[in-house]
Amino acid sequence: MNTKRIQPPAPLVISERTPLYWECVSCGFLSEDPRYGAGEIACPRCKADSADRRQFPPERLRRLDARIRGYHADGESEIVVILAATFLESLIEDILARIMQANGASVKLRATVLDTQRAVGQRIGRLFPALTGEQFEDAAAEMGFGEFPRRWRSLRAERNAFIHDSSFEAAKEELTQSTAAEAMALLDQAYKLFVRINNRFVADGFHRQSQA
Repeated sequence: MNTKRIQPPAPLVISERTPLYWECVSCGFLSEDPRYGAGEIACPRCKADSADRRQFPPERLRRLDARIRGYHADGESEIVVILAATFLESLIEDILARIMQANGASVKLRATVLDTQRAVGQRIGRLFPALTGEQFEDAAAEMGFGEFPRRWRSLRAERNAFIHDSSFEAAKEELTQSTAAEAMALLDQAYKLFVRINNRFVADGFHRQSQA
């Protein structure tokens, strides 16, 4: 009997600002609670009580996110879709690297694995389940983002059909405002999904290592 709790679907909302989370330096647990960031409450995973917590996303990614949102406000749909789709791919690479780190993989090993699994489809379809024991689609559904994988595939397909016209039978001549809005909604959802995946597979992994 499957006892896993399926969370309700996440709302499709586009935020005006880059979300801000705080990361426990001991186990990697992420929370958006400002009290957690200030060290006023202990980490719920490893119980570390410290004000030394990192911001997530890091500043360089926050700058890029802000630029994408600026392009969206200016109606630059094609730039938004291309940059947001690329940003999403960098997020999945980051979470895979963090999962490997939580399971004791060295920097060299993490780089080697990611280099041999460069395609996004391989990283989602093969590497993620190899590291977590779950399909990406199943994990996303359990966390309230059941439609995210399908919508992300659709966005990547539109981006690729626009950029690589010689490789597609139905090349796209433009990327519309509706596609850009979808890209922004997916970007906002990706942060929330990233945090939940991180707290389940990364923070728990580091916590298990500390208890071993």
